[in-house]
Amino acid sequence: MRRAAIPIVLLLGWVLAVRAAADLRLDAESQVGNTVDLRLRATNGADAPVHDVVPELVYRHRTVVAERVQTIGAHAAHEWQTSLDAPPGPGTFPVTIRLRYADPEAGTRSALLVHLIRTPGSPPADVQVVVATEPVTRLAHGAVTLENGAPAPVAGRLVVALPPDLRSDPESRPAEVPAAGRATLPVVVENVAARPGDVRPMFALFEYDRDGAHHAVLGEAMLSVAARRADARPLLVGAAALAVALATLALAWRSVRARQPRV
Repeated sequence: MRRAAIPIVLLLGWVLAVRAAADLRLDAESQVGNTVDLRLRATNGADAPVHDVVPELVYRHRTVVAERVQTIGAHAAHEWQTSLDAPPGPGTFPVTIRLRYADPEAGTRSALLVHLIRTPGSPPADVQVVVATEPVTRLAHGAVTLENGAPAPVAGRLVVALPPDLRSDPESRPAEVPAAGRATLPVVVENVAARPGDVRPMFALFEYDRDGAHHAVLGEAMLSVAARRADARPLLVGAAALAVALATLALAWRSVRARQPRV
């Protein structure tokens, strides 16, 4: 009887022992002078440490790799201080930060942040970016809406930034927004390696020049990753097997009780 119970205990452990992967939260601050002083902070909100943490910054078509950190403990944080070249002129300029790390539960993971560096006294942007999305299975459809508050049209380039386990089509395209109007551009997001239950960031960056200043405006959304129908079948099979095993256990237990002599 004890032999019959052991596989069921193991099966219960397999079904119930599902832990969410750790996601590091990224924050950045910057000050512009003769150079750009950038402070990056990664916070681990999980109950387990993460390892082999490496930030990679892309700024003005150049890549800077910051110091590797061996471990960020559970509910702990780490900060990096990085110096970048000053912007070439007035305005707002993006830096894309990708952080790779090893999660003991989920293997290699990544975090993503797009930070805007603003020169002192830069004029405000006339364009706003709004991102609409849906849950991602194999594919998801979204839309990026550019709203222009100026009385003149705006032409620039839209870039969609995603973690490496997701991919957008297209990733970059030219875009034009009519005067005091709006333009909506469809985006398709493909699931490359994201797992059901993940919540991944999506950044939509629109850059344009006006009146001698460079403008970068940002929209952000969080993408929920849902299981595909094919992905759900193993869980259903496992649940069915568990139900059969429990029913078999109940019948075996009744049979043993029936053979025991009554006192």
